[in-house]
Amino acid sequence: MKSSSIAVAMAYVGTVIGAGFASGQEIWQFFSRFGLWGGWGIAAAALGFALVGWLALERGRAGVHDFGTLLASVYPPWAAYIAEGLTTAFLVVGVVVVVSGGGAALAFFSLPSILGKALTLLVIIAVASRGGNAVTIANSFIVPYLIMMTVAVAWLYPHNLLTHGSPDHSWAWALSALLYVSYNLFTALMVLLALGSRLTSFKSTGMAAGLGGAILGLLAFLEHGVLLRLLVIGDLPMLTAAHQIHPGLGFLFAASLWLALMTTGIGGAFALGERFGRSRLWWLVFTIILTPLSFKTLVSLLYPVMGVLAVMLWLPLFVTPTRSE
Repeated sequence: MKSSSIAVAMAYVGTVIGAGFASGQEIWQFFSRFGLWGGWGIAAAALGFALVGWLALERGRAGVHDFGTLLASVYPPWAAYIAEGLTTAFLVVGVVVVVSGGGAALAFFSLPSILGKALTLLVIIAVASRGGNAVTIANSFIVPYLIMMTVAVAWLYPHNLLTHGSPDHSWAWALSALLYVSYNLFTALMVLLALGSRLTSFKSTGMAAGLGGAILGLLAFLEHGVLLRLLVIGDLPMLTAAHQIHPGLGFLFAASLWLALMTTGIGGAFALGERFGRSRLWWLVFTIILTPLSFKTLVSLLYPVMGVLAVMLWLPLFVTPTRSE
């Protein structure tokens, strides 16, 4: 079944924008903590998302739908085996982070944490088990709402206060941008390989990846502007900002945050389903026992490590040929 470039771009954005992005926690950890210099990192990351996304979609369009095949085309068997194992492990870790964040987001609605986590996990499994078409449809509805909420908070939050300056981190923001794009590819790369077959031309893959990178860059810049003016950076800083503007907006943003978490979790579960079979996704219910750490702790500890290890996973995109027709 074919999809439009816009639908695939929305799925790409939805896969990346989830767990820490919509909450602001990712943008703080990777960019805003560097002060104004973080903006350069965001620009570099947006270009990286467009480039690597295009390469991944092209591989999928060329028939490379299996991540193991992509790795085997570059690495010796033992290295490809290790890379596949790391990818599987961190896809599961990604679901754990999403479920933890889902519990935190739904706590805003006075739902007990364990129930919020359970609901989050069940929705993820239900959608992912229905395949790629369900993923693109879900993101086509969810992502526009996320964009609207992020724009609203960025526009309405007070603009006359800058609480975080520009510390001297030299080129640390550049390394941070590389790690940010890299770790996001744990999930996005496998989703894009699968969705690439739904596009019909070199132009359509370029449009989907370019639009996806542009949207991700814009949203990250908007959050960056809010985070630089926020007095305290907690677990869910963008939700804090929305609530400070108005409790009603906080309520709406909490809903968008939960939906954003869904998009990343669905993407990760979809990738696992493509590898092991959708009928086996039920075993993800056991990941709920791995979610006692706070959302902020999970993001700050695990995501940079995932970024370092993910470099070996997306490098094959640059050494296998693309189709130009």
